[in-house]
Amino acid sequence: MVPISILLNVVHGFSALIYFGGVMLFGAVFAPKLAKLSNSTVFELMRDVLPSVLSFAEAVGLLTMVFGAGEFVYYMLEFYRSGGFAEVYHVLFSTAWGASVFSGALIGLVGFLVGVKIASIFESLFRLYRSVDPSKIDEIRILETKLRLYSLVGVVLLTTTVLLMVLAVSFLPLPR
Repeated sequence: MVPISILLNVVHGFSALIYFGGVMLFGAVFAPKLAKLSNSTVFELMRDVLPSVLSFAEAVGLLTMVFGAGEFVYYMLEFYRSGGFAEVYHVLFSTAWGASVFSGALIGLVGFLVGVKIASIFESLFRLYRSVDPSKIDEIRILETKLRLYSLVGVVLLTTTVLLMVLAVSFLPLPR
């Protein structure tokens, strides 16, 4: 039987790779180029392609977060069983592993909230592109600028989270 920690780790890691790759591709490559595309191309993307891509990204992001939280809770319960709250506190705030995992989780949560804001901006853009009102072009440009800004912030937060988590699982010893 596969231990739950391995299952949590594999699903979390695999979905994180997909999510991180997608966010990096979108945030660093695609989003900055949106303003350079023709209005008709952007309209087609906003209407036909991006809603399903965004739904997939949201689902993989939630999967990553849920299994990462499950992993965190699993480890904290193990530390709790071995020494109570004092042991959990010690691991989180007195070891490099705990500091890396805890700060990575907090930054990841903030990054997820930035992702929710990005999804909200996309939803607004989808509605504006579906309307045929040409007077909405200024509102669309403002939202596209916000999208580029939030995408950059999201990429920085997500990259920081990934680096902290890789540091914790690859280089720092698990406290015992």
